[in-house]
Amino acid sequence: MKRYHNRPTGSAFTLIELLVVIAIIALLIGILLPALGAARDSAKKLKCLTQVRAMGQAFTYYADDYRDWYPIIPAQQPDSRYLDNQYTAGGVAGMFSLFQIGDGEGTLGNDGGSPSVSGDVGFVGTPAGGPAAYIDGNKSPLMSGYMDALEVLTCPSDRIDYYWSRFPTPTNKLIADADEGKVPEPPSTTRDVIHYNISYLYIAGLKSVDPSIQFSPPLWGDETNTADVSVNAWYGWDWRNNQPGSGNEPNPVEEYGFNPQTGYATDDNHGDEGGNFVRADGSADFVTTNPQATFFMDAEDIQDENLRTSNLSINLIKSDRSNKVQVID
Repeated sequence: MKRYHNRPTGSAFTLIELLVVIAIIALLIGILLPALGAARDSAKKLKCLTQVRAMGQAFTYYADDYRDWYPIIPAQQPDSRYLDNQYTAGGVAGMFSLFQIGDGEGTLGNDGGSPSVSGDVGFVGTPAGGPAAYIDGNKSPLMSGYMDALEVLTCPSDRIDYYWSRFPTPTNKLIADADEGKVPEPPSTTRDVIHYNISYLYIAGLKSVDPSIQFSPPLWGDETNTADVSVNAWYGWDWRNNQPGSGNEPNPVEEYGFNPQTGYATDDNHGDEGGNFVRADGSADFVTTNPQATFFMDAEDIQDENLRTSNLSINLIKSDRSNKVQVID
């Protein structure tokens, strides 16, 4: 007598079916990852813009208290025709901290005497002004009391910065000459405020109300990975002749992926796309033209169609107005 057994029908995937599913998943990942990456970058850029706008508001509060003047670091001015030496308190960091330790080590001592510091620290005072003080002896950072959080000093897109020699010694060194790269960390205390934890540059010497400037001038925006001091800002590019500036070696286009059209390079906060800037009226946007040319060209430059990028130069009414400002980072 024959016996019949109920056997379950086969329900497993075949090898070919599994391979097809894996290929489809891999294809979807390949399609979605770039979109997710772009969305993440856009979110970081938007957060950076929000931080830049918030900083503009803090500067407005300051200007309201100081007869329309935005912060100017106390410094000796050897030539009254120019604004200079704004970098001598650690650059931009000097507006927020006068004892800049970063990832180094340092103490002021219980009696407030001479500081003991080591490592990659920044400004800690001057012989003339004393420990943790400006050259005029003032021990209160200019922006103290005008900000709720120091974390807005670091752009979420900032991946790398470099340690420059201890201020007040200025430097025009480019990336290749820096000792090592730093990963910027949002500062939680004033001791964490140091140039390699700050992602932005400041244009010192402007006023919230200035008859010599016909539009609202830029104050604060994305820095570059060079020492953005005076004419060396934005890689010191000679935008009039579209070539490296005098004394700048190597060529930033070849060495750092610098984009002369935008003024930024591949390792900067938002790559070579441009930078966020806030203006005196509180408006902020992403600038995709070289800021050096956009904001500081002469009136005759604007008449040249090959040089003109906008009508936003601070020199349009007073031809030498930019002599009274200095870019620092």
